[in-house]
Amino acid sequence: MNLWDDPKFSEPSDAVGDWSVTRSALFEHADEPPVVKYRIEKLTVQLLRRDPVAAASTLSYSGSSSGGGHPSAVRLELTAVMGGRKLYRLTSERTAPKRWEDEAKFTDECDRRFAFWCSKLPIAASTAEWASASPAALEQVVRDSVATEDAAARIVEDPAPIAAVQHEVLAALRDGQGFFTASKEGGSHLFFDGQVFRRNDYGEEPNVNEVYADDAAMIACLRRFYDWESRHSNYPHPVPELQVWTYIRGQLRARRA
Repeated sequence: MNLWDDPKFSEPSDAVGDWSVTRSALFEHADEPPVVKYRIEKLTVQLLRRDPVAAASTLSYSGSSSGGGHPSAVRLELTAVMGGRKLYRLTSERTAPKRWEDEAKFTDECDRRFAFWCSKLPIAASTAEWASASPAALEQVVRDSVATEDAAARIVEDPAPIAAVQHEVLAALRDGQGFFTASKEGGSHLFFDGQVFRRNDYGEEPNVNEVYADDAAMIACLRRFYDWESRHSNYPHPVPELQVWTYIRGQLRARRA
């Protein structure tokens, strides 16, 4: 079959420029902006950074990526505060080259994605009442949110507990425990053979059989091996290193005789 006969592909046209789709929705949420930002990042799988503050009453976050081959941007704005309620705006912008994409198909794809996001949010039924929201309340929430985020950014993770868990992992390996994974395609064994640390793979995938001569090399191996498993539930957010190593320690199993 010719590549261009595959329904997944289409021949390029002579069109120039990009299609552009922008969608926006207002939703209410009682939580503070840093918490809502975290939830939007999980929902959209896009990390957001706080935009430079243009005024005391503005707070917005934005991020962009080229995932799926289409440049896209996500923006979250706090627009009003009234009592314990807050009004946010979520905006999505995507572009695609006209040469390669059909406009209707691309627009439908964008609409489906944005509709899914909206289905997970308490979309505001009406915004008329928000006209009387207090600007002073909005400014206070902005100040508190910026202070909370700045304080969190100054926290540095303590390396001592991380090193302690790593030491426990290496001691357990030397004591006969190991790491074992298995699937239909194969698996991996990571263990201490009495002299050196080893990783032995088996199955359909290209096999890895490596020796790690010292503690540092084995620590690096385990960190790479469990990188995705230890943080996928929190993606796209980074995970504290202590949490990663606590997860790795939890995967230790007794070796069969």
